[in-house]
Amino acid sequence: MTTDTAIAQAQAESERYYRRNFLAGLVHGIFFQAADAFGSIHTVLPAFVALLTPSTIAIGLMAAVQGVGEVVPQMFTAYILEDRPRKKPYLLVIITIRWISWAILAYLTYAFGTTRPGLVLAVLVSLFSLFSIAGGMGTVVYADVFSKAIPTRRRGRFTGWKQLIGYALAIGAGYVVKFILDNETRFPFSTNFAIIFLFSAVSLFIAFTGFAMIREPVYPVKRVSQSIGDLLKRALVLARRNPNFRRLLWARGLTTAVLALAPFYVVYARTGIGVDAGTVGLYLTMQMAGGAASNLLWGWLGDRFGNRSVILGTAVTGGLTPLFALLVPATSPVLFLPVFAFLGATISGMRLGYSNFILEMATIDLRPTCVALQNTLLTPVSLLPLVAGALIGAISYPTLLTGGTVLMVINIIIVIRLIDPRHDPSSGCVG
Repeated sequence: MTTDTAIAQAQAESERYYRRNFLAGLVHGIFFQAADAFGSIHTVLPAFVALLTPSTIAIGLMAAVQGVGEVVPQMFTAYILEDRPRKKPYLLVIITIRWISWAILAYLTYAFGTTRPGLVLAVLVSLFSLFSIAGGMGTVVYADVFSKAIPTRRRGRFTGWKQLIGYALAIGAGYVVKFILDNETRFPFSTNFAIIFLFSAVSLFIAFTGFAMIREPVYPVKRVSQSIGDLLKRALVLARRNPNFRRLLWARGLTTAVLALAPFYVVYARTGIGVDAGTVGLYLTMQMAGGAASNLLWGWLGDRFGNRSVILGTAVTGGLTPLFALLVPATSPVLFLPVFAFLGATISGMRLGYSNFILEMATIDLRPTCVALQNTLLTPVSLLPLVAGALIGAISYPTLLTGGTVLMVINIIIVIRLIDPRHDPSSGCVG
């Protein structure tokens, strides 16, 4: 069988099982989104860590662990799985590791949260590291399976509906978190957070069952890289030869840098504005509502005008997030709600815009490498939450928020120069 024939058969299989893959992908995606809400690094986990230790560095460490853990394994994963025709089984193992990690954390939080907070914090960092590393490996695998299972012109619609329904569940998760944290008599610490973490584990298990139902088309693949060193060399060549790819890296890097402030918004609200614990759930709900409300817009923009328009919109909402936090009076908890709405819109647009943009930039054989390279080169930026946590003790929140606003203005200028590969194929990621 020739390569062209094999590709044609795989594309036909993708069309044949599109409806099944669409529905199975929705089950996976929406419950993964719900799990992400219950274990949110931007609201729930910072509030939990703040009860275990007063150190803002610990909160920054959690965000940095997630950022580094999710990007460092990607290049190695791309190399190991480069010539594997089926990648779905690997992601099933990865999802299993992730839901078991949350289940273990839920039990340990319940058993030792009040008596041995230092132990729980250490276990939290360790399990969250494992969780994040598994997530980093899964990003490459999921991108490959997703790109084969859902045809190009339907990815925006699929991602839009997946995130819309997922955010609806996540909004409900925010109310659940608020209900649990508001009822300290019925759900005292640390039982309250143990229940929340258990909900995350259960949601991930349901996401596992959804992904198991996906029918993965088999495209012809071959090993191009002879070693991990060879893969890294090819990856760097890709970056040197593709100025549009470099612009994409700069744009995503600046957005990621500003999102490094995200875990500290809820801490700032708790310490600077004096909101109660239940309001954390309300902020989580507003973050998810912002993501849901913006999601139809992002999906429509991506399908109608290309993903560059989504990235540009993300840069705008990303700039409004620290700007609103900077302008809100210290006595107005309600006025702080738009901060989390814009944060949710930024995260939603970033997930949809950047992921779909890179999928359209790269050919099938280069796709795992380009996805991994995009994230691996941004590893230093992933350490910025730790830096931010340390800087908060030395400089003020307003100074950091001002810096974040300025960075997003620069980002908007860079994104305007970005070329959408859908409209200009010569701007793609080619070797």
